[in-house]
Amino acid sequence: MEPVSVITTTDWNMFWATIIAGVIAALATVWAVRKSNDETRKQLRQQQEQHRKEKEEQNRLNKFVMIKPMIMSSTLGGILDKIIMQNDYDRKMLFTGDDGFDFFDDIGKRNGQVCRILQIQNDSNNNINNLVLYTESCLKNKNTNNEIRYKTKNVLKIFRPKESVYIRIANQQQLEKILKMNNEKEPSEFVFDGYVEYSTEAKQRIRYHYMIRIYNGLHIEIEKDEIENIENIDNVVETEYNSTVFRNLQDYIPFDRSAYFWQKMGQNQAMGAMPLFSMVQNYIRGAERKDLSSKESEDVKCSKK
Repeated sequence: MEPVSVITTTDWNMFWATIIAGVIAALATVWAVRKSNDETRKQLRQQQEQHRKEKEEQNRLNKFVMIKPMIMSSTLGGILDKIIMQNDYDRKMLFTGDDGFDFFDDIGKRNGQVCRILQIQNDSNNNINNLVLYTESCLKNKNTNNEIRYKTKNVLKIFRPKESVYIRIANQQQLEKILKMNNEKEPSEFVFDGYVEYSTEAKQRIRYHYMIRIYNGLHIEIEKDEIENIENIDNVVETEYNSTVFRNLQDYIPFDRSAYFWQKMGQNQAMGAMPLFSMVQNYIRGAERKDLSSKESEDVKCSKK
């Protein structure tokens, strides 16, 4: 029996093809893993960025403050009485404009002369920084077209929660002219244009526009009452603002509020009792006249007899 010889040969093509296929598969797996990791990191970064923006937006909303100017008609003495009677301890800051504090210091004008006052109050729980109040008013006589203009600019460094700012919308010259034209039945037009600019803790600079027209001192039309501009001030260095001199109305409150309150109560009660007292006096006088007339009639009857 002849021996069988077996000859084995290596298929190098198949060998290298297998090696290369394995390397390609490994590289593909590594690339797929890295791509997946990159996508995961990208999604995580996007989520973090979205969360940061949502947090910043929520912070802006929480610290957003909108000031609503309001026109009120009162005497300054009436404002002081209101502060005392309501037991209000928040600061009420009075800006009087270019004509100084003569109007407030004159007790007769302060307590007796009614004027229109612009009130701005911080109703939020956040501080407002660098509040700037620009006002311009123009009184026009419709018959002669003569105009009296009045401009003011007031600055407050920090406007704290629940504090208020007051400013007369017309100066003394305009006020006296309005009263005169009303008495003489002359047609008039009064235009008040005001801007309030302030910075919030949400790093925003807000500009609020308020504009009204008053015809003949009575009819009021509001033309502007809106936020005009909001500017982000993240990377903006704000200009230094110098605070305007103002009067804190709390300084003019009597020390003994209780005594003042009871004094006012007594005055009100006295005013309420005056009509009753007059009625009693009129009744007594009527009764006396009736008795007198009865006595006179009896005397006449006696004389006839």
